Amino acid sequence: MHPKLYAALKAQTEARMAFNALPEDADDAAITEARRVLSEADQAVIEAFEAGDGAAPAELRDRISLGRYLTALAADGAADGAEAELRQELGLSDQAIPLEAMLPTPEERLETRADAVSPQGTDGNALSFGGVNQTTGPLLTRIFTQTDTAFLGVAMPTVPPGERVYPVMTDGTTAAMAARGAEAADAGAAKFDVVNATPHRLSGRYVFDLEGVATLGGMLESTLRADLRLAMGFALDSQILGGDGTGANVSGLLKQLTLEAPPGAAGAFNANDVALLNWQGYREIFTMGLDGKYARMESDIRLLIGTDTYNIARNSFRAGNNAERDAIESAAAIGGRSRHSFMLPAPAVATISPKNANSTKKVQSAIRATENAAVAPVWQGITMIRDPYSAAGKAQVILTAHMLYDFILRRKDGWKRYAIRTEA
Repeated sequence: MHPKLYAALKAQTEARMAFNALPEDADDAAITEARRVLSEADQAVIEAFEAGDGAAPAELRDRISLGRYLTALAADGAADGAEAELRQELGLSDQAIPLEAMLPTPEERLETRADAVSPQGTDGNALSFGGVNQTTGPLLTRIFTQTDTAFLGVAMPTVPPGERVYPVMTDGTTAAMAARGAEAADAGAAKFDVVNATPHRLSGRYVFDLEGVATLGGMLESTLRADLRLAMGFALDSQILGGDGTGANVSGLLKQLTLEAPPGAAGAFNANDVALLNWQGYREIFTMGLDGKYARMESDIRLLIGTDTYNIARNSFRAGNNAERDAIESAAAIGGRSRHSFMLPAPAVATISPKNANSTKKVQSAIRATENAAVAPVWQGITMIRDPYSAAGKAQVILTAHMLYDFILRRKDGWKRYAIRTEA
């Protein structure tokens, strides 16, 4: 085992043991800190598994500049220096930009994220999506964000050009006790299908202002990187959650997972309707969702919820006692991890398995993940297509960025799509 992976797994085990060892009367600060350490350890394991042969050498990663790549492309030239070295190292064309050019700059990583402000125009109002920051102070990123995909534990390895193959487990072995001398009972053999990752294209469009580059200089770098990360991350989340598998879309989680009732009180059927979400029902999604296989403790469960579900859970208290923790805080106190997603569809009537007819009350999907059995490979290199003509009169060059990716749910056992009733 690679030393970095071993160290990450060891730290994850220690963090989980420390979280489980907290006394029942531990204060909120201790619980929050232990949960933070465990969350960071989980992410470190994911990153250690993802590290592969498509990654950039560390000695070049912090020397490259997205601005220099884009400036060279806008001028129809080739970047030199560290940018050229990294392209050569990764085997990329002169029209491709390494994914590492989207990483936060070293200076950006040292910033205190809590001090970041939303971009604003000269009138002091927040910018609309796609607007241009007009402030005279240092350019800050529009938003600091972690994708829903990362929260769910979807591995996102960087892969080199070429075909990528992943094994998908379709059946598993079973185990049983056998008497001495007796033949073991027949069991279904572990079966695997080999799935080829098929590149799908995400595109983003830059209007590159040559005068602006000259004016802003180095201050542009972190903003360019954050902008591209945000645009591509938003599109990737949208596809991995909601891709319908038609045309150029991948088959996302909502498409692949069957809508079913959540465990516990919230999943109690009345005809074709599940029970309205309340404090007990939300907590039981974690406590009664333990299966001893993929989830042995509440901290093994990650729940992605939509806006309506979030609002109900935040206003649900045990026995109507508003002085206690709300449903989300109560689940978090026992280790359950929740995240509010703005990409899950609005509530609607739906057929909830095993029923065969639509519910009469609206429900909203929630995604529950307990294992890292999903992968979204991203091919190394963002290809930039240059258009110097459309806006030439404004001294602008249009650059269209294309990123190739795929999404594969390698095993569905630890994933669920719950129907959360939000309509009384």
